[in-house]
Amino acid sequence: MGAIRILVTGAEGFLGRYVASAVRTAGHEALTTARSGGDAAVDLLAPGMISAVVEGLRPDLVIHLAAMSRVGACERDEAGATRANAWLPKELARRFGARLLAASTDLVFDGRSAPYGEDAAPSPLSAYGASKAQGEREVLSHGGRVVRLPLLFGADARGRGATASLRAAAAAAQRMGLFTNEYRTPLHAADAAAALVESVLEPDGPNLFHLPGPERVSRWELGQRLCRAQQLEAVPFDAVECHDPLRPRDVSLAGGWRASRGLDDMLADS
Repeated sequence: MGAIRILVTGAEGFLGRYVASAVRTAGHEALTTARSGGDAAVDLLAPGMISAVVEGLRPDLVIHLAAMSRVGACERDEAGATRANAWLPKELARRFGARLLAASTDLVFDGRSAPYGEDAAPSPLSAYGASKAQGEREVLSHGGRVVRLPLLFGADARGRGATASLRAAAAAAQRMGLFTNEYRTPLHAADAAAALVESVLEPDGPNLFHLPGPERVSRWELGQRLCRAQQLEAVPFDAVECHDPLRPRDVSLAGGWRASRGLDDMLADS
C-alpha cells in the first residue's frame, strides 16, 4: 500500500498531535487542520471552509477530532455546541462517507448502566454529550463511521490530558481533590492514536466502535496509580465525592478492541 493522504482535523489539540504523529509513523501523509497551525489554519465552521480545505488538501481519508469539548462552554452555548459537534461532522460525512472516522465520547452516556457496549443507546446528561450524540447520528446516517473514546491521558508539553495536571500537582506537592465516585476506562493518547489510524485505513470496519482503556478506575485511583507508576513521593490528592448532575458517575466502555498494554505501563509513559 502506498502512502495515503489522511486529513486530521483538530490536529493541534491534545489527541490531534498524537494522531498526526501516528499517521506518519504508519508511513502515510498527515494533512492537518486547526484554528491555529497545521497545514491549513482555518475555522472549519466558517462558510465555505470545508469545501476549500477538501479541494485544497485533497485527502483520501479523514480522522475528525475537531470539537467544542469544554462541558461548561457547551452549556452556555448549546447552539454553538450543536454546530461544532453535529453539523460539522455531518458535512464531512456527506463528502467522505465511510472514509470519515469521527471521534465521539463516553459522555454520550448517563452513567447509570455501565459498562457500555457498542450497541448501548446514548443518554447524555450535558449539552456537550447531547451534541456529540447528535453528531454520531448525523455521521452514521450519512455513511460515516464513529469511534467513542474514553478519558485520554499522556505526556503533553502544553499540560493537557487527564494526567498532566495530576503529575504537575504531585511534583509540586499541591493539594487536589479527585473524585472517588466517577469511573472511566482511561486510555493513553498514543494507544488511541495508533488504533484510530489503523481503523481509518479499514473503511469496511464497524460503523461504530469503542476504544476502552484496559481498566475501569475512578479519578482518585487514577491519581494514586499515576504516582506509583511515576515513582512520585508526594501524593497530594484528597478523596472527594462528585455531586455535579452534569457529570455521569460511571461511563466505563466495553468493546471488541483491546489495548496491547496495561494501565500502569501507560501511566509510566505519561
